Amino acid sequence: MGHDLTAPAELSFRRYSVEAISHAHDFDQIVLPRHGVLEIEIDGRGGRVDPGSAAVIPPGTRHVCAADGENLFVVADIGASLMRPFERLREKPFACVTSPVRGLLSFLSGEAPGGIDDGVAGLWTPLLLRGLSSGPIAVDPRLARAAAMIEARYHQPLTVRDLAAEAGMSQSRFFDRFAAAYGATPHAALTDARLRAAQRLLDDPALSIAQVAIRTGHGDQSTLTRRMKAALGVTPAAWRKGRW
Repeated sequence: MGHDLTAPAELSFRRYSVEAISHAHDFDQIVLPRHGVLEIEIDGRGGRVDPGSAAVIPPGTRHVCAADGENLFVVADIGASLMRPFERLREKPFACVTSPVRGLLSFLSGEAPGGIDDGVAGLWTPLLLRGLSSGPIAVDPRLARAAAMIEARYHQPLTVRDLAAEAGMSQSRFFDRFAAAYGATPHAALTDARLRAAQRLLDDPALSIAQVAIRTGHGDQSTLTRRMKAALGVTPAAWRKGRW
């Protein structure tokens, strides 16, 4: 957090490497998923940050973490005054990513890589803390497996049949339960994962827009352009121009 302990919150997008890091800090930190899986041990308790789970790290708590492959996470460094009404979150190292929290994460999809504007952080973080404190029913681990499959294989032609098989459910039961747990249909979750991947790859000037489309499961440039325009109100070319 800069490390200005008087600041209410700081937000950033971060990537982690396969080489484990171990440290502690004197402020609360919450790590949330955008893409990939972060293996993390908090005060000796192992777990992971994935599509269904966030990590809650209290001040002074040593933690070790590492991630293999392409990944991106939202990290919230939270000052003591902002955290005070939500201190019970410290009781468990992992919290469920519910539909409201997923919506907040989607809101950040238009933010640039790196640090996130202080004004956004100041408004967004209290909503996050409320969302994590609402006592949600834990996401069925079978559904979490399917969500993780979407995050790992978004570039492939996944179907509801594939995802239901991963969850060990019938297609109709899987569809209904996934939508209830994540606030989005499987198709919408897959579309979101592909668009997030496209946003990341568009930041690489070595890749053409057509290459980005193929690598993110959109098939061709026109499909990517149509979906990005509909979801974000911007074309891939305009997105890239705004980043470089």
